[in-house]
Amino acid sequence: MGIPFLLVLFSGGGTSVVQGKRTEQGTQDELKRQIGTILVTPGAGPTLAVADFQARSTGIAEPLETFNTVLWDDLQFAGVTNLIGKSLYPKTLLADPASLRYEEWEADPAKADYLAFGSLVDATTAQGFLYDIKTRQGLLTAQLSGTPREMAHQFADQIVQLLTGQPGIAQSKIAYIANREVHLMDYDGHGSRPFTREGAITLFPAFSPDGKRLAYVSYRSGYPNVVIRGEDGLLLGSTQFRATTTSPSIAADGRLVFSSSKDGSGMDLYVANSDGSNARRLTNTRKSINISPRWNPRTGLEIAFISDRGGSPQVYLIGADGTNERPLLSLGGKMDSPSWSPDGRFLAFTWDGGGGPFHIYLAEIATGQVLRLTREGRNENPAWSPDSRHLVFQSNRTGRWEIWAMHIDGSAPRQLTRGGGRAPTWGP
Repeated sequence: MGIPFLLVLFSGGGTSVVQGKRTEQGTQDELKRQIGTILVTPGAGPTLAVADFQARSTGIAEPLETFNTVLWDDLQFAGVTNLIGKSLYPKTLLADPASLRYEEWEADPAKADYLAFGSLVDATTAQGFLYDIKTRQGLLTAQLSGTPREMAHQFADQIVQLLTGQPGIAQSKIAYIANREVHLMDYDGHGSRPFTREGAITLFPAFSPDGKRLAYVSYRSGYPNVVIRGEDGLLLGSTQFRATTTSPSIAADGRLVFSSSKDGSGMDLYVANSDGSNARRLTNTRKSINISPRWNPRTGLEIAFISDRGGSPQVYLIGADGTNERPLLSLGGKMDSPSWSPDGRFLAFTWDGGGGPFHIYLAEIATGQVLRLTREGRNENPAWSPDSRHLVFQSNRTGRWEIWAMHIDGSAPRQLTRGGGRAPTWGP
């Protein structure tokens, strides 16, 4: 059965829209090939061996095990190399370059392109190395400090940065809703702690692109209003409406966009200053619902949002100045929660597929190609990792809403929370 798609063609100074049809399998195969240039798939791309770090002092067996486990998990989820299974490694213990025998790592069965190794000096200090086995050159010497988890995240990010030229995500943070408050956790689900103490319902957290601000909706005033706080929790501003206000999003320059019923019977979009002041109405569709606005992170000049003006909720675009309002994705059924990738190339969204359960889908903006990413349970509220390689979302596949993460092709799903969670947002 064919699925409708929207082909967005960029030419000159404008955007034109072309409607058409493709088979679902053909569309997905094309997009999978494009994603294959972003994520390293099994059997393709460079290979990386990650030798277990060695202990330089006694009494650190547990920190050493934690470090080695976290480093492996970080590099595996990064998706930038193929990790070589440790059962194929040489038996020689490797703690420093003096112990490195290149011929052991370049021959079968390891056949490594790169090798990461090192040692823990004690429970809070480590030294890591990355070597190019083919050229027999050292690429990285890292001095690490912190908890074992922190040191593993640091080293993983440095390896990713060196191999790809882009920052890694192992030290990034995720905010989400649990027990009516905003919580923060490490990108892999560890270290969860409350960020807000509103004593009231909180909803829709959203990081700024630089991670230094967090906006969310709070019912503390008796009405749902947008609250903006700094990364240290300091209050930076809020709206003061006696209306329903939802779905804030922060632009790179600090401006806010959100949805509110403050001026009419429907929900419309507003742009405001970074502290929530001087709200200016963008849409004006009587008795329609316009929600879930998200800034285009690449341009900062346009906003994707959901509107039911045509009957069912679909994805629209509007300029930040309120002009050039137009459809972006019209797939039928019900759509929700559009989310731009940080590089502006993709849009993740929630869709019922025309009448089924909600799942996470991915659309390539330039071609309109669409790929379904989730299959189990109900899945909603996708948000992007800072490197545009991963998505975080909420899913009830275990019987209640929890936070999950996955690669942008839907592979490697992993559960991040165990005590409930909704509406995640991913900050650097």
